[in-house]
Amino acid sequence: MLNERVAAVARRLRERGYRFTPQRMAIVQAILESRNHPSAEEIYRQVSAVFPMISLATVYKTLEVLKDIGEIAELSVGGRTRYDGNPQPHIHLVCERCHSVTDWGGDMVSIPEEVLAASGFRSRYFHLEVHGLCPRCQAESRTEDDGA
Repeated sequence: MLNERVAAVARRLRERGYRFTPQRMAIVQAILESRNHPSAEEIYRQVSAVFPMISLATVYKTLEVLKDIGEIAELSVGGRTRYDGNPQPHIHLVCERCHSVTDWGGDMVSIPEEVLAASGFRSRYFHLEVHGLCPRCQAESRTEDDGA
């Protein structure tokens, strides 16, 4: 499935007039393989291990292109920009303490098209975030409370 998704992204880039270089392929793979919604810097560290000559600017430019063509989603979590390889509407569980982001696998809440039509608003995409504490941070909080 990963190879099919990479091939689909490559096709979409080429259709839009962009080259699909080995560096871009590595960036796409890094995002699609990640489940923790990495930052540009995290993607850069991973990709530069294979392509030491790649620049952080190249990573940022590629992420911007991928976002513009709708292949990735951009999230702001804890004051940092993170990237999601799944641009389809889904729910993110965001920990307010450690800033982890987890995709929730349950049914997605949808916005009825007639509500959008009546408002005159034309949406491009949407995502839903649920903020709270992840299980690890909850456990740490309990430990801290017990020790106090």
